[in-house]
Amino acid sequence: MSVLAYGPLAIRYPGRLHPGFKIFTFYVFLNTRQRPFSSVKARQAVSYAINRERLIQLLGSGGGQAAVNCQLLPADFPGYQPYCPYTAPPRDGAWHGPDLATARRLASESGTTSTPVTVWNAPGNAVRVNSYLVQLLRQIGYRATLRRVSAGTFQKALLSPPGKVQIGWSGFGADLPTASTYFVPDLSCRSLQHPNPNGALNLSWYCNPYADKLASQAQALQVTDPAAARRAWARLYRLISNQAPVVPVFTTSPTVFVSARVGNYQEQPMGTPLLDQIWVR
Repeated sequence: MSVLAYGPLAIRYPGRLHPGFKIFTFYVFLNTRQRPFSSVKARQAVSYAINRERLIQLLGSGGGQAAVNCQLLPADFPGYQPYCPYTAPPRDGAWHGPDLATARRLASESGTTSTPVTVWNAPGNAVRVNSYLVQLLRQIGYRATLRRVSAGTFQKALLSPPGKVQIGWSGFGADLPTASTYFVPDLSCRSLQHPNPNGALNLSWYCNPYADKLASQAQALQVTDPAAARRAWARLYRLISNQAPVVPVFTTSPTVFVSARVGNYQEQPMGTPLLDQIWVR
């Protein structure tokens, strides 16, 4: 039994592949403390320009596992409401493709296109994604270049306040099926003061006290009024989408491929197999 990404196995062995809930969100982070992405219009420009389906193809995350998503919060989580302002028409809450004309207009209006943008590429990074980001930034008016660095140099640049990396690729997977899981460790003001020991980092260096206040209110409501809490989380994630410190691209699920000798496969909601329920011939 092994955990892996979707691929040709989905076609050849459909009965032996067991995808879980989509708990991993992958996104482009934009450093809100560094030009040009200290400008909300510059961040929105990138959000309009991103071709989510193209990135899924570049990463080989097709086969039914990856699902385009415009929010950090996956669609199956409490508090999720469809909302995708950065898309070609129609504006119906879903993503229908990039809108380069709007992206170019916003980049120009931001007054930041004279700012050089460096996309850092370190060993282990998604090389294809980084090359794509350089091309995309050039398309909407920026002077973008790819810089190859060591893993140590890249890590230091990420974590040295206020971060030297202007834009990059990252992802995060939830350990609990709660809406707070994606905001608190990734984008709250608190996350800049106390980095998450499990590896989640606020790579956008984003801090909005009002967003933190909404999150605190939503967490308090979870105990007394779960329906109101879900509405509060939806407001928070809509605010995050509008301010665009990150560009969510897609969500994926942990997928388990089992031997032909395995029967009665079951797992808990976050994707961990229930070994005491499984039998093996």
